[in-house]
Amino acid sequence: MIAAATRGSVLVEAAARSGATQTMHRALAIARPAMVVPGPVTSTMSVGAHELLRQYPEARLVVSPAQVLEEVGRIGGDLAPQVRGPARIQDQLDDESTMVLEALPRRGVRGVDDIAARSGVMARTALRKLALLEELGLVSRRGDGYALSPPLTRQEPLTFQEPLGPQRPALPGDAP
Repeated sequence: MIAAATRGSVLVEAAARSGATQTMHRALAIARPAMVVPGPVTSTMSVGAHELLRQYPEARLVVSPAQVLEEVGRIGGDLAPQVRGPARIQDQLDDESTMVLEALPRRGVRGVDDIAARSGVMARTALRKLALLEELGLVSRRGDGYALSPPLTRQEPLTFQEPLGPQRPALPGDAP
């Protein structure tokens, strides 16, 4: 009765042979949306939820109310925002700048020729990218080489004078 009276069912926590898992089996049998919130793999109270996800490919894993609405809401009307971490400067770098940044050691200093060789770019390109990365505060010049800068702890957002590489189209959930 519960499964038939709703637009979908959400299983949050259930033992292997619980009434909640029986309700979910009935919801799946009548083709109602069945959603499961995963729990700790070490908990006996999550066994039913995990088994349901394993046995029924049509059961959907959800972790937020927005994802539940996406499953049972109007088509295209209740899409959940993309789950994203905090924005980082490195996310806006072009491929060559990223390769140059990744060629730097976690500790210590590396020379320009070594950075160019490790990143697979020409030395002139490495110098240009290192200047950009230094302006952004990601690297610092030390002696006759470059090193990673300590992480930024700025309160105000950074502004960029020039594009950092090819711009991708805005995606849903991107900050304005």
